[in-house]
Amino acid sequence: MRIALFLAGCLGVFSLLPNAASADDDDAQPNIIAAQQPRPNTDPNILRLDQAGQKLAGIQTQTLIAAQQTPEFIAYGTVLNPEPLLNIRQQYLAASAQQDSAQARYSEAAQNLNRTRDLHQQDIVSTRRLQEQQAIWRADKANLASNNYQQQLIAANSRLVWGATLSNWFTKAQDKNATQLLEHRAQLLIITLPANSQLDPTVSVIHIHERGQRQAAKPAALIAAAPQVDPLSQGQRYFFKCEECRLPFGAHVTAWIPEGGQTSSGVNIPQSALVWHLGQAFAFVKADTNQFSRRLLRQYSTNNQGYFVAGGLQPGEEIVITGAQTLLSQQLKGSIPDEDKD
Repeated sequence: MRIALFLAGCLGVFSLLPNAASADDDDAQPNIIAAQQPRPNTDPNILRLDQAGQKLAGIQTQTLIAAQQTPEFIAYGTVLNPEPLLNIRQQYLAASAQQDSAQARYSEAAQNLNRTRDLHQQDIVSTRRLQEQQAIWRADKANLASNNYQQQLIAANSRLVWGATLSNWFTKAQDKNATQLLEHRAQLLIITLPANSQLDPTVSVIHIHERGQRQAAKPAALIAAAPQVDPLSQGQRYFFKCEECRLPFGAHVTAWIPEGGQTSSGVNIPQSALVWHLGQAFAFVKADTNQFSRRLLRQYSTNNQGYFVAGGLQPGEEIVITGAQTLLSQQLKGSIPDEDKD
């Protein structure tokens, strides 16, 4: 009986040995498989592309140069028709001509009065003749004063609407600025600033464009502040003169106005260098011969060269200006798992 129990126990032990070995094999197998798996790319913003691929994608680069830019804010305005100023000019010049005529008659009357007074003292002419000459002199003097008042009234009304500078331009017989506007060699603009804001005293030139394109904006020179604020927004308005503009009267324009103060340092990049992904702006920098790095741009603004970037890019770096969208597409395609590509 004891021998039978001993043999049964030995058989139970030997029957368990294969299962234990199998368990050891199962535990070791996943570790081997895991060791054979390739490591994933740790930086999704890096893209490698050989020379043949770059040529096929049409990649072109540009070395960045240091630049500075004054902060700007946006305002809106209108191209003005100078016809009201032309009417003021005609009225003033007509009054001026009448003034010259009245001045000539008054001078002649004054000379005649002095001569008649001398003759009267010598008893050559009668007192009645002297009184008649005095009456003529008084009438011519009153006419001269009336014409002078008319000129002043026209100029005063013009200053109430157009300010002193424009009024002076258009109330002179010859003024090159008024001639430019009347001959359409320049255009008059009125720009309305946002409420509770003013033009910095150091600002003399702004940039404007009729379709809101900063890179195509044209310069406009400050003339003077307008006497009246905007009736709706209560924003201060300013007159500007644009010599490069050829826009229809009444056209609305967007204006970029320097804020003044400290300038920002950065780089200028063309519009084609900027790419968008998930609502964020990026640019590709060529890190070495076959490697490109995607940079997130947080501080950028439009200008006449494309964009001014205040951070994220450094002078001397090589930026992709043609083919950046192709690089982005290739990079995003490479981040898709293989099972999702099918």
